[in-house]
Amino acid sequence: MAIRKADHFTASIFLGRGKYRIEKRSTVIAAMQAAREIESDPAAFTRRAIIYAIAPDGHATLLTPAVIAKLLSPWS
Repeated sequence: MAIRKADHFTASIFLGRGKYRIEKRSTVIAAMQAAREIESDPAAFTRRAIIYAIAPDGHATLLTPAVIAKLLSPWS
């Protein structure tokens, strides 16, 4: 179930052996910028960061590229 209101957004990337780099941001755009930054981390196991919307109660929703595009263009 998707959340209706986000408390914050996170960008995360897998660093291997149960380790992750997670950046917390207040907006989708800031989380996207953090994702671009951490994708260049030399310790990253992959080159794709994952962005989540975190609800006030802690539930998380994965933001796919299609959802992010819709959030950034709400009037289309």
